[in-house]
Amino acid sequence: MVPQPPASSMLAIDIHTLLLVSTLILGSMGLLFLVSWWDDRTARERLDWGLGFLILVPGVVLLSLRDRIGDVWSIAIANAIILASYGLLYTGARRFCGRKPGWGVALCGAGLWLFLCRWPMFMERFDLRVIAASVLCAAYCAMVARTLQRDAGGERLPSRGRAIAAFATVGAILTLRGILMMIAPVELRGLASIESSWVTWLGLGVLVVGLICAHFLLAMSSERSNMHHRRAAERDDLTGALSRRAFVTRARERLERAPDAGTLMFFDIDHFKAINDTHGHALGDEVLIAFARLVEEGLGPEDLFARWGGEEFVLFLADRDFVAGRRVAEEIRRAFARLAIGEDERPLGVTVSVGLAAPALTGPDLDHLIACADAGVYAAKRAGRDRVEAVGAPTLATSSA
Repeated sequence: MVPQPPASSMLAIDIHTLLLVSTLILGSMGLLFLVSWWDDRTARERLDWGLGFLILVPGVVLLSLRDRIGDVWSIAIANAIILASYGLLYTGARRFCGRKPGWGVALCGAGLWLFLCRWPMFMERFDLRVIAASVLCAAYCAMVARTLQRDAGGERLPSRGRAIAAFATVGAILTLRGILMMIAPVELRGLASIESSWVTWLGLGVLVVGLICAHFLLAMSSERSNMHHRRAAERDDLTGALSRRAFVTRARERLERAPDAGTLMFFDIDHFKAINDTHGHALGDEVLIAFARLVEEGLGPEDLFARWGGEEFVLFLADRDFVAGRRVAEEIRRAFARLAIGEDERPLGVTVSVGLAAPALTGPDLDHLIACADAGVYAAKRAGRDRVEAVGAPTLATSSA
């Protein structure tokens, strides 16, 4: 057994003050999560995390009454509540990552703790209890960190990595506490006996880093909500294609990076007003949705597709030159004419006129590109519709039907 340093060599912390401060801070964090969830009910993970921090409060309160109430409440029930709170942090992480809560694993720690408390030697040995609690809580921290890391996908959430690091840190502190308790066990003779012990200092470390975890969890959830709201604002409500403003912003960014690359095409569905007048606006909406889905099936990660307005759409193929872009436009035109639309899934013979423009031929100015492609649409309309036309590219602007 490694001897412990004398109590005078380590600064003492008033354990009751620490527990009181912990209760106030944890309760405040729990309420903050719940208020945030109330404002955005779609962020279900915030409810789990809020309840997790809130139920820590009765657990800590019962711990603080160690010298005044029975062991069943101050040891067995108190630590079971604390482990259940860690389990709720885990369920919140799973919800955040789009997975089922996993209540069995979430409550397993509390159940295992209560089972161990049936063993008299376990209840009598402070070191065994600290080791068991440390291992179980560290395991939950590791599972939270692993869940957030494994299910990150392609989301770029700055606080995700920070939350993972914070939970890993809490897990490391708890693991260190368990190891130190094995090599330098502390004997508990009332709460006051550990005020100058490393046990209390590591407990303070867990509290501080735990608050950092809470901050990053809330920030991470807010970042996702903001990202979803931003994406929703950038999308057309009916077709799901980009909005006109979002397309312009992104297309200009693409052209700044590669001024001579890509092809822009402008689509105008032929006789769309007649479709609405003959078949009704509901079927007209189905036509727009079907066209958008058709185009989006062949999009690459850098391509941009938007609803320009009404029955008009615009597509920027980032890595196709004029010849390749024309080939894509022809494929879309022919596929749309064959598309089955409506409840009876029959082709309506709806067609689309397409105008083409390429920055390598007309220059990288987006407004000029769109004007050239729009002129191509008008040329296709004048030539009989259901065609692909290009204006401003003398050597390549042959028409097709």
